[in-house]
Amino acid sequence: MKRALFLIWQFTWGLPQNLFGLIAYLSMRKKCEHKAFGQAIVTYVPVTEKPFGGISLGMFIFVNPTRPQDWLFDAHIHEYGHTIQSLILGWLYLPLIGVPSFLWCNLKPVIRWRKENNRSYYWLYCEGWANRLGAWAGKTDFVSEELLARGNYNKPFTQKYS
Repeated sequence: MKRALFLIWQFTWGLPQNLFGLIAYLSMRKKCEHKAFGQAIVTYVPVTEKPFGGISLGMFIFVNPTRPQDWLFDAHIHEYGHTIQSLILGWLYLPLIGVPSFLWCNLKPVIRWRKENNRSYYWLYCEGWANRLGAWAGKTDFVSEELLARGNYNKPFTQKYS
């Protein structure tokens, strides 16, 4: 019943991002490995030529398995937090979370500003919130040094679930 409600909610209230995610998932269905994480589907997209880390489109999470294991573990939690944001925000997810997150991650002037001002990637409202939601929903603690030290809006992540 819980899974059915999750699917109904994601594919009505969160339709746009889940539709994009479903199309991407179906296009990679046979050539990539997949697994469940919480109520989401994680697809492992091995990308070595660009620094791709991960993206969440509703209940569809895509991560790069060529990254270090502690980073990969934490990426599942972080991206699952974006999945929960999709449940909360529905149709507003893409303009309020997806677009700012994409720009924060990929625009060279923004990346330079973060480095010059010693800002963690998780300083941005949607990224820090994703960490908190992912840890809460997954009942899982982060393990990488970056997330433990600066994963809570550029501050230490102190919430413990284990």
